[in-house]
Amino acid sequence: MTRRKGGKEGEKEKDSSERWLLTYSDMMNNLLILFMVLYAMSVIDMAKFEALANELKNALSTSEAPMTDKDLSQEYKELAASKDVADTASQMAAQEAAQQGTDQFDQVYEKLQEKIQESGYQEQITLEKGDNYIKIKFGDNVLFYPDSPAMKTDEVQVLKIIGDILYSINPLIQSIEIAGHTATTGNQTDSSFSWELSSGRAIAVLDYLVHNCSLPEAKMYISGFSRYHPVASNESEESRKLNRRVEIKITRVEKAAS
Repeated sequence: MTRRKGGKEGEKEKDSSERWLLTYSDMMNNLLILFMVLYAMSVIDMAKFEALANELKNALSTSEAPMTDKDLSQEYKELAASKDVADTASQMAAQEAAQQGTDQFDQVYEKLQEKIQESGYQEQITLEKGDNYIKIKFGDNVLFYPDSPAMKTDEVQVLKIIGDILYSINPLIQSIEIAGHTATTGNQTDSSFSWELSSGRAIAVLDYLVHNCSLPEAKMYISGFSRYHPVASNESEESRKLNRRVEIKITRVEKAAS
């Protein structure tokens, strides 16, 4: 009886002493799994690193090499050449615009001549052309009553025609100067009348051109020269008629600097 009991206890002790193998086996399995996971993680990271490295390598290999002094010099020359081309084109455009303005000014001069001839005033209204101006000279009593700044209502049509032509080239006009002149008659007791008459006629022409032809008042100015700028002697009535005049000088816009 006693021996049987002891045998059973010995078997139980033997079974308990071998259970650590199960724990050890589980631990080794867990470590193996851990190492496999760590290895897998290291492989993935390395792949990502290699991919990133390849991308950087490709980007650096396709980027431009640093510019040398020779390259910089060549680029500067190309920029300077392009600037010269742009400046030349700008100058050519300015010259072309100026030439077009000159051509239009010449056409206006011819048109004024044509209209004056059609109106029958070619003997009383004369034209003078300079490099950058056109001057229209109205003879004695073309627009005004004798010794009066009042304009003739039946004769202003020719002034209207001229004003409309000038309005058509308004952008080309720099200034419009209207000057009044009188003649010496020998009786100079009232010299202020001569000043008033020459200035009054200039003002009357300015007023008409502004209100009836829409010419810009800001571009216009007047002068009254009295009898002190004659174009002929005052020894005869014919020469005095030449001195009694109103002049309109149209100055063209200056050419752009080249």
